[in-house]
Formats: sequence, structure tokens, C-alpha cells
Amino acid sequence: MTTRSRNRREGAVAAVALAVCLAAVPAGLAGERGASPPPAAEPQGPGEALRSAGAGGRALREVGHPTFLSPHAGPIAVAGGRVFVANTAADTLDVIDVARRRVVARVPVGVDPVGLAVRPDGREVWVANHVSDSVSVVDLDPESPTHLQVVATVQAFARRQTRFDEPVGVAFAGNRKAYVSLSSENEIAVVKVASRRVVRRLAIPAQDPRALAVRDGRLYVIPFESNNRTQLSGCAGPPDGELCTFDAFEHAVFNNNVLSLGIDVDIVKNPKVPDRDLFVFDTKTDRLVETVETVGTLLYGLAVDSRGRVFVAQTDARNDANGRAGTLRHGLAELENRPFLNRITRIDCGGGPCSSPEFFDLEPLPPLHPPPGGALATPFAIQVSGDDRTLVVSAAGSDRLFTVDAFTGEVLGRVTVDAVPRGIALEPSAGMASRAWVYNAVANTVSVVDFSDRRRPRVEGSVPLEDPTPRLLRRGRRVFHDAGASTTGTFSCESCHPDGHTDQLLWVLDTPVCDVAGCTQIPPRVTMPVRGLRDTAPYHWDGIPGDPFGGRNTANIEGADPPNCTLERPESCTRDLVDAGLATTMCKLDECDGGELAGAQRRDLARFLLTVPYPPAQRRPYTDVVSQRAAAGYRLFHVAGQDQGGAAPNVCGSCHRMPHLVSTNTPGTGMDAPTWRGAYDRWLILPQGRLNVIDVLNHFGVPEGFPERRVWRLTWGNDPGFDPVWDMVLEGSTGFSGAFARQVTLSRRTAGKRLTRKLLDALERAATEGRVVLEGEGVLLDRGSPEPTALQYAGGVYRDRGDDTVSFSREELVARAAGGLFVGTFTARAGAAVGQPQPVLWTGGAMERQSGPVAFPTLVGDASTLVLRGRHVREGAAVLVDGRRVPGEVRCLGGTPPACDGEGLVIELRRSPRAGMHLLQVQNPEGLLSNDFLFHAAAPPPSR
Repeated sequence: MTTRSRNRREGAVAAVALAVCLAAVPAGLAGERGASPPPAAEPQGPGEALRSAGAGGRALREVGHPTFLSPHAGPIAVAGGRVFVANTAADTLDVIDVARRRVVARVPVGVDPVGLAVRPDGREVWVANHVSDSVSVVDLDPESPTHLQVVATVQAFARRQTRFDEPVGVAFAGNRKAYVSLSSENEIAVVKVASRRVVRRLAIPAQDPRALAVRDGRLYVIPFESNNRTQLSGCAGPPDGELCTFDAFEHAVFNNNVLSLGIDVDIVKNPKVPDRDLFVFDTKTDRLVETVETVGTLLYGLAVDSRGRVFVAQTDARNDANGRAGTLRHGLAELENRPFLNRITRIDCGGGPCSSPEFFDLEPLPPLHPPPGGALATPFAIQVSGDDRTLVVSAAGSDRLFTVDAFTGEVLGRVTVDAVPRGIALEPSAGMASRAWVYNAVANTVSVVDFSDRRRPRVEGSVPLEDPTPRLLRRGRRVFHDAGASTTGTFSCESCHPDGHTDQLLWVLDTPVCDVAGCTQIPPRVTMPVRGLRDTAPYHWDGIPGDPFGGRNTANIEGADPPNCTLERPESCTRDLVDAGLATTMCKLDECDGGELAGAQRRDLARFLLTVPYPPAQRRPYTDVVSQRAAAGYRLFHVAGQDQGGAAPNVCGSCHRMPHLVSTNTPGTGMDAPTWRGAYDRWLILPQGRLNVIDVLNHFGVPEGFPERRVWRLTWGNDPGFDPVWDMVLEGSTGFSGAFARQVTLSRRTAGKRLTRKLLDALERAATEGRVVLEGEGVLLDRGSPEPTALQYAGGVYRDRGDDTVSFSREELVARAAGGLFVGTFTARAGAAVGQPQPVLWTGGAMERQSGPVAFPTLVGDASTLVLRGRHVREGAAVLVDGRRVPGEVRCLGGTPPACDGEGLVIELRRSPRAGMHLLQVQNPEGLLSNDFLFHAAAPPPSR
């Protein structure tokens, strides 16, 4: 049962019967429907990145760390003379000794840790892993043999899919109950501490709950994308010229043209739009006791003082401030280069019902502006001193820590820290706290700030954290978050594209004049995600910035404009986007010429924008075998379409085309068809948000929490037949295996669990097939004193990463765990080449010239060769069919990978697949997987 070159058996191995039982289960998922028999271990593929380990020089696979731009809420805490920091970049919990001010321990946790909380008794710290969809429980008891080890993983699955998606904030209600905000689920998970199980879910009828706090028997929750009651000026009744300027059903449902033909369209604040911003629960009953509205727009940080006063760090969007349609005032000038107001909101919830929100403006209100260097952009983390007098707040876009009088709202003092401060922890104090530890998320440092003089805070020192992020990405990301890019210093690129995503708002940003008869204006636009920008040019709904193709766009629907960048240098297209944004959106039009950033900063930002990946698909099964409903969704979306009573079905995939479900210069609109990727986290649909008018949503019975599936179903006329398409969106590949980032902890509690076996089956198979690197960290407890160990799964066994002579079979590790002799956590991490571009597959002509129905290839009989188009496919790429690696070869029609002539690609399958529809992928060695590409297999025609 053990594979070792040195025969060392120390201590008895317990639970042999359990080990024998589990040994009988194959390492694949043969017992699950749709699974294939387990493959034999495969040799290392060509191009795999390797590292040397141990005296014998045995090669192990390197691990990569994708830069997802994950959010943060409470990523740092101080307790027991130590500072605990969620090191997002390195996937570790870093422990700093307060007295020595240096890192004394680094505990590997899940992928992208973003929030944490110390249990009130100080015995554990819980770390929320945003991409792993888990919480790592770390033992803090110095007398425990598992001290500073992960001893449990909190997660939840159903049908091999996570139901604990994208956790952010963690808070305890005593030592028995924890709350975890599940941002993309719009829920708060209630977790029983003793069992580590989710026992209840609290629905949050708003978008993206992140920050939360518990104090005096109350749980306080704020959603991040709370909205601000703005919508298009449509309604179900007659227009009134103010709140309503067009019939929403006539011009959004029955005749949904992307242009404004014969109507005026404004952005208005409609008081009927729900704007729930603060949710208050009773921690004894978990019952919602109060909801507070109109707190702000993007709600970043939350603090509660001993009096029950709630303080929220937020930015209030002014997207309704830039004029009315049909007038001369309808553009950027009316925004005064101040699209956001940087604020702190105070709500008094002590001693009775919560009060109405009160706002502390951190800068002069427009048309006045802060002096140079005086802005406090993007208030993010916020804490309140023990005596309730002082707020300590970070301005993430200005790289500052500042103090505020909690009673008057006066800004008292400020000090520059490091790049993008997103977390604050105050050293415990009976009264006025005097020292803050500040987590700077992009610099990846911790600043130590003395604010004993509230008006003159000063930086005492800085603690660097280990950061595997390439220097180029760090430079570009710093610019992306830097509010100095705007002439008022009050907002950054990240303000409108928070965490690389979208702020879910409509804006009028000097859209061009419409040149089509009957079109009175170009309507407002939704902000686009920065995630997954590569290969989706032009980089704007209107098809103007970053256009390497030329042709129609919103400024020139009837004619054709020349290209303004080239695909041979993709950074030239994002550079055009950067230059255009800096010269308009970021610039007070009468005060600057082309924007604030220097050439080197623009270059860094342009390159950085091409590197931000889409996060893993929300519901992709950890086996990588998509559900039958998702497979049906692929067929509906790309082949069969929806029967709308016309001459032919409406096939969404004809416009939202592979590889990224977009198309360029959509006929008749001058626009680009926006991507469907990530629709599960974008409730504001269509470039103009036309279907998100409250009268339309209420008419179709969409719940007021605006769940994405129900809203996007409106694009199919509210037809429930759309639902399999939604499963396609939830499960479709964004480049990462469904096994990526998944975790399993082996302990006495979990060793015999069915889920433990199923997860290990799937993760081991994914590692064997090269889709992930499976690594584990734990402690052996049968050797006299606890012995930490670090393992990597290779060749069917778990090899010690530090000792060439030691390896363990799974059965032995399970048996040790069952007997209390081993505790360890295994995480499926990315390969070393994860930073390379995602390979993409499509069919037909050049990517930008596709139009009309897609002709997907069909293999007939024994045929096994697929000819299609591909980009970024490297030598040695593996072939996958229906989520499983299969024998096959990838080569160019001409040229050498990845620069195939004309992007022509040949994929040779060594075995003909069964008849039916299949999903094809390729994976670069140690890199990303491609999109899911459809093909069919058919039996040969009967002989005559």
C-alpha cells in the first residue's frame, strides 16, 4: 500500500478495513453517470514545466497563480499578538508577529483567499477562498499538534457542482456559529462551527453581498452592487416626459432595436426600483429584522460601533447627472469628471429601528473639486476605534489611510501607504486604538500605521508578503487601480470596472451621433467587463475603440471606418482603448489634453488588460463532464435555436459566436454582440439595459432581487425553455477545468465520507490528465512529534515535495487520517503556463468575419479528423472530448504552433467517438483549456 524507496514504517496504520474498502474504488469516476473508465497514468507531456525536488532531483510540476482580480472584505485581522493576512496573490494565510513585524508562518489555503475572521475564543481563523469556493479552517491553538495547519474545509456541493460559490466575508456570532457571504449566490451561508456544515442560507434580495459584521446580537450585511435606482426612462404607461419618455413594451420587448428609433431615452432615478443596501438579522434566530435603502451605489466596507451605528465606505454613482436626451447637455461634460462621489454613510441602528442614511462627503461636491493630491478615491476598508470616536478608512484608489471623526464626519488626517489598501486591522485597545495594520492588495505589503495623533497618522513600517505575480502584471494592475489617472484624482479605471467586472450601471459617455433615419440618439451603455478581454476586439459595445478590423460601428452604421490597431500587436488595441478612455472618460474636458498617464504607464495598462482571465465557470462540475441540461443548452443556443414563429428559429449562437460568444459588427446595428460569458453575474442585460425597466420586470414576475436567470430569460420572451441555455452559461468553459481550485481535507472526520472519495477521484484524474496540479499540505502525527509534509500527486501516488525518498498511496493517507495519524488538505492548482493566452476554437472564416448560422463539423463512420480554426494553441496540446482527455494529435494546416497559417487547425482523434453531439477542447501544456467547441459524430450511411 506504500511506495517508498526507503522502507520507513513508524507507528501503526489504523482503519485498515476502511483503507481496503476505499482501495477497491477506482481512481476515476466509473460509478458516476457519464464517466469513463479511469485512464492509466500518462507520462509527462511535452512542454510541461518541471521543478527539481529532493536529493534525487526528481521532477515535480510547477504551480501557477492566475490574477483574477478577486474582491476583498476583511482580509486582515489582529489577535493574540499576531496579524493574519489573506495573501491573495500567493494563496496563503500569512502570519505576522506583531512585536517583530515580520512574517513568521505561511499557511497554504485555497485559491484566492480574500477575507478572514478569527474565532472569538482565538482557537481558529477562518479564511474565505473566493475561487476555491471554500473556507479554510486554520488551527491557532499553540498546544495543538496541528497548530497553523488547515484542519477543515467548509464547502458545499450538489450534483458535482459547488453551492458555495465565491465566498468573500466571514463573521462569527460566538464560537458556535459563523456567517459567510456567498457573493455570486446572493446568500449568506450559516455554518455550524462544530460540524463545519452549512445549516441555513439567508437570502439577500440584492446583488453581490460581500462585507458583513456581527455586533451585539445583530448581523449586518451590505451588497456590493447595490444599484442607485437608475434605469432607462421607459414605462408601461403613457410617457410623461420626465420619468418616462418611451413605451418600454413597444421599444424594448416587441421591437427591441438597439438604436433609439423615434424615441428619447434617458437615465432616470425611478423610486419604484428597489435599492436595498443594508440587511440586519437577529443572530439568535437568523431572522431578517430590518432593511435600509439608498445607502450608496458600490458598497465596499462595513463597520459597527458599540452604539449600534453602522458606517459604510462607498462610492455614489452620478450616472443620472449628465443631461437629458434631446438637449445639448448629454455627455461627459455634465459629469464634471466626477462620475462618483466618495463617501462614508452612517446609519444609526442602536436602540430601535435604523435611521435614514447620513452621508459624509470626503471631497468637495461638484462643480468644486479636491485640490491636487487631496482626493480620497474609492473608500474601501473601514474600522472604528474602541471608544467610538474615530473611523480609520482606506482610500484604495489614492493609496491612503485616513481618519474621520465618527460624530461630525470631518476628515482629520491622512497618510500615504502602499498600492491599493483594501484591509485594515486595529490593534485591540480598551479605548482609543492607536495602531493600524493595513493590507495593500496590489503592492502585497502590510503597512503599520500609528494614528495616536488622529490628525497626523504616520507609517511606522512595512512588511512585504511573498508575491508570485509577474512584475509586468503588478505594474499594469497598479495603474488600473490608480485614481491619479483621472484629472480630479477621484476615480480610477477600476471604479467603473470593479475587480475587472462591471458596475452594473448605465452611462452616457459622449456616445456618437446616430446616422440612421429615424434614430434620434445613441442610447446609454452598460459598462463592459475587463475579464477575458483578449480576442474580443473591438473593446466596446459601439465597436469603436480598439478595432483592428474596421467596418461599421455606432458612429458610422451605414459606412465603414478603417482599423485603428492591429491583431499582430494585440496590445495596440488595448492601448487605443486606454488612450480613448483617458482622453474622455478620465479627463475633465477643459483641463487636460489626452489624459494624465505617461507613456510607460499606458503601455503597462494596455498589456495588463490582456491578461485578466475570466473566473472559472460558476457551476462547471468538478469532473468536467457537463450536465445533460447544459449539453441541451449548447444545442439550443448554437444549433436548434428558439422557435419564435418565424421562417426559421432564432439561433443565439449566430451572433454570440464561438469562441467567446461575441461577434463583431453585428449586421444592421453597427454594434458588437456582447459576450454571454459570465452572464450569471450580470443582471443588467443588453448593452442598453432595455429589459431592466422596473415595469417590464414586474410585468413578467421577476423577483425584486433581480436574479440573473429570471432576468436573462426575458431575452427568450420569458420562455422557461431557455433554462438549459442558462445551464450552458453556468457550466461553459472559461479556460479552467472544473476541478481547478477544488479542495478536500483528509482528517478523522472526513476520511470515510463519500464526498471525500468522489472529490479525490476527480482531482486525481484531473491531475493525471494534466488539467490541474494536485498539491497537499498537512501533518503526520504518528512519528513522535508532529511532522509537516508537503505532497504532490504524480504517477498514481502522493510524492513528498521536499524528500525524494518518500511517497504515499491514497489508501495509506486515508487510513492514517481515519486513525487520527494524518491531517492534510489537497488543492487542485493551476499549471505553470496558466498566464499564457487561452487557446480558442471556432469554425468558418476569420473570427471577426463570421455571420449567420454556424456549420459545426460532423464525423461520419470511422472518420476522426476535424479541420477548424484555432488561436494560441501550442505544441503538445492535449485533446479532450466531453471533459475527458482522449488520444489525439493537434497540428497546424500550415506553419508551426501557435502561429498556424490562417489559423487553420487539424485535430486528429485516434478513436472515433460515439454517435451524437460532443464538446471538444484542447489544452496547452501546463496551461489553459479552450472553449467548448461543438462537433457531431454520425454512423455511416447504410450501404446499398
